[in-house]
Amino acid sequence: MDAHLSREAYQALTALGLIYSQSNPDGLLIGHKRGHRYFVEKIFPTPKGFFPSRETFFTMNEFFKEKILGFYSFAKDEKKIKKILAPFTHGKLFLEIRLDKKRKMTIKSYIIDYENEFFLSAIQLKSNK
Repeated sequence: MDAHLSREAYQALTALGLIYSQSNPDGLLIGHKRGHRYFVEKIFPTPKGFFPSRETFFTMNEFFKEKILGFYSFAKDEKKIKKILAPFTHGKLFLEIRLDKKRKMTIKSYIIDYENEFFLSAIQLKSNK
């Protein structure tokens, strides 16, 4: 299982990192899944914490025609992660994005998995930079 980040999505994440690195933006990953590969086509920035309620997540998913693949965050913190470790997000993708002092971006990718409890399981990420 792996994830593929489109050039458009990578470019948008890079731009967010250049502009909003102090506010640590979060957001949704939009795309599709084919077989064992997640294809992230674009991103959608959200307020901190991805979504205010489970109902809002379902409404957003309907709005995006069931194409929400997962979430991204420039600041992985336990409170945000705990929020997405839930039955309705099982199998979704999570991208943890870090910026170094030169604003060089590194991305770690995970899927939300379950075995007696929900957790993040690392998967490989490929991108068209």
